[in-house]
Amino acid sequence: MSRLLRARPQLLVACLCVGLAGANLRRGSGLAVVLAAVVVVAASVALPGRWRIPALGVALALGGWWWGGVRLDRLDRSTLLPRVGTAERALVAVTGPARRSPFDVRVPAQMRRFGDQDIREPVLLRLPPGRSPPQGAILDLIGEIRLPRGPKNGFDERTWLRRHGVHVVVRADQWRIVGRRGGLAGFADRLRAQLSAGMAPGLRGERRAVIAGIVLGEDEGLSEDLRADFRASGLYHLLAVSGQNVALIAGGAILLVYLIGLSRFVGQLAALGAIGGYVLAVGWQPSVVRAGVAGVLASLAWLASRPSDRWYFLLLGAALLLAWSPYSLLDAGFQLSFAAVAAIFVVVPRLQQTFAGYPVPHSLAEVVAVSGACGIATAPILLTQFGVVPLYSIPANALAAPVVAPLLGIALVTAIVAPVAPPVAAALAWLNGWLAAYLATCARVVGGLPYAAVSAHVAVVIAAVALGAAYLATQLHRPRQRAYAIAALGVALIAGGWRLHANASALPPPRGLRITFLDVGQGDGALIQVPGGAVLVDEGPPEARVASQLQHLGVKGLSLLVLTHPQRDHVGGAEQVLKKLSVGAVLDPAIPSESPDERAARAAARERGVKILVARAGEGFTIGRLKVRVLWPDGPGLSGDDPNNHAIVLVASYGQTDALFTADAESDVTGHLQLPPVEILKVAHHGSADPGLGDELKELRPRIAVISVGAGNDYGHPTPATLATLGAAPGLAVYRTDLNGRVVVESDGRSISVRTSR
Repeated sequence: MSRLLRARPQLLVACLCVGLAGANLRRGSGLAVVLAAVVVVAASVALPGRWRIPALGVALALGGWWWGGVRLDRLDRSTLLPRVGTAERALVAVTGPARRSPFDVRVPAQMRRFGDQDIREPVLLRLPPGRSPPQGAILDLIGEIRLPRGPKNGFDERTWLRRHGVHVVVRADQWRIVGRRGGLAGFADRLRAQLSAGMAPGLRGERRAVIAGIVLGEDEGLSEDLRADFRASGLYHLLAVSGQNVALIAGGAILLVYLIGLSRFVGQLAALGAIGGYVLAVGWQPSVVRAGVAGVLASLAWLASRPSDRWYFLLLGAALLLAWSPYSLLDAGFQLSFAAVAAIFVVVPRLQQTFAGYPVPHSLAEVVAVSGACGIATAPILLTQFGVVPLYSIPANALAAPVVAPLLGIALVTAIVAPVAPPVAAALAWLNGWLAAYLATCARVVGGLPYAAVSAHVAVVIAAVALGAAYLATQLHRPRQRAYAIAALGVALIAGGWRLHANASALPPPRGLRITFLDVGQGDGALIQVPGGAVLVDEGPPEARVASQLQHLGVKGLSLLVLTHPQRDHVGGAEQVLKKLSVGAVLDPAIPSESPDERAARAAARERGVKILVARAGEGFTIGRLKVRVLWPDGPGLSGDDPNNHAIVLVASYGQTDALFTADAESDVTGHLQLPPVEILKVAHHGSADPGLGDELKELRPRIAVISVGAGNDYGHPTPATLATLGAAPGLAVYRTDLNGRVVVESDGRSISVRTSR
């Protein structure tokens, strides 16, 4: 009990955190909970001294439970939700950095006015691709209220946004800036803008994006591939603001005051101001709030001549985040941040002790201990939240560690120097750019290794080998014997894991015909494989990353790449396919178009010496037993024509199995062609309304129809009329990529089988 009394501050805050977190299981927002807390507090006065602290802990837990329920009720309340489907003139304030994609620009915002109604509600703003509004801007626009997207590919956008108090998406085609936020939020916007502008003057592209990730915790400027490499290598935590950032900020402020000749008291006050300003500039992120709270409390403890307690500081940070939103408990950033810090407190000292008898440099031992401890603590969270865990995080962090602190320090000094000495700031930024390039290289090299990020079933094997290594470490008494045994286990793990990884991702080579309708969202992408080669019909939009999908399927080369027509949802990924895989030839209809995606694909083909063939009706190609015939187009069409009407339509035949690929050419085009009966039909135009589909089905008599379509798309695809027509066709099995994921059809030339990824 004496130990309990000594730990009472931590115990009380922990009880508060438990109550706040418990609201996620069941909300206690009623008056009865408040009365119960008051009764417990009153009863604690009459209890013996040793029971008062536990009683106060129960009261705090009840109070936290009540407050957590109140906050969740508030976060779940929406004024805009009943207005889904309506459009009005609106005023919105941009509350965070925009995230760009080839498809749109996604901006966190707060609705200020919708129509004639004044509102204060967070929303997600979706704008057309192109320029994005700066943080803090107030925008005037015509906005349409829509629901967020539901579950897709393991991610439920609607649930994720709701946990952040966002219930609707506002879609707008045009916008204009009419003002700026004021008050504390406006001050934070200006701080962030100054820090962003001054941290890397003169740098562009990837190097600037890496520095922005280290300093501001934003990864918006990184390419999808580099972002994936940071995750796979175990270095993604560097792109989230951590305690190291806050410690450097506070230490820099104290050092600056010391150099000026002022007292330590003034230095701690300066540290408080610097920490507060940095947290405001970076924004409300679990890791930065936790680190900021710890830094502020450490300075206050020094000013008040009180001892510091890191567990107390950690729990207070958790209480603050949970009090603002109990949903924070379910956020991956919250879980990873607090699990990693707890591991540093508990596990790192024990791991460092194991290096005491080995000739390992102290700095390397510290990196290995911290990386190992954080890796062990966060692995279950990564598997639960993302389904994978990085395997090489320890060597990756050992490679990256020497440059992280210098990069952060130089960036902060550059931001301070930039307003008064721009040439000096530019020189510092140039130097820092090389450090950023080194970090990106570490992420690419380690993240690109085979078996860099492992799935759950492989993680079980890793855990078993780790237990075996731990057992050997206890049985072998000589350090050299331990090292040899653990190294042998590591080699076996990598070799065996590589094999498991390959089996998990790549499909075995086809024995006959295999047609894989890729899940590319709102777009088309179909891979036709036979033992002698492969044909890819369309490559989806860029964000579908079809090249990576093919590599994960074990595809290394294509005999033929088909660009059915120049629209981004069909050829947007072609450039990357040409850059990452070997391609024998490109088949293009040569439609007059200004499509940047098609131009990029043709340029990539010319750069690599890939022959570009013009598709015309009557042409054919043979790959082993596979025969591909072009049925349409008969010409390029005129400039300004609908490219859908001149898209490539082809039939792939293997024995007695035929498949018709229609791209976006509907029955007003295909109805005039001599279409043979087929077993497999790729439904035209993502299942859009097609009045002639019923007659075409009677002619084709397919057994399998596949609709390539994105979940929750803005076009209403597939339409109810098309689904009804397909459903009325006798003996027709219908598959949809939005519901079934990847659809794989296999045939030996006679019989057909189908399987899906979900």
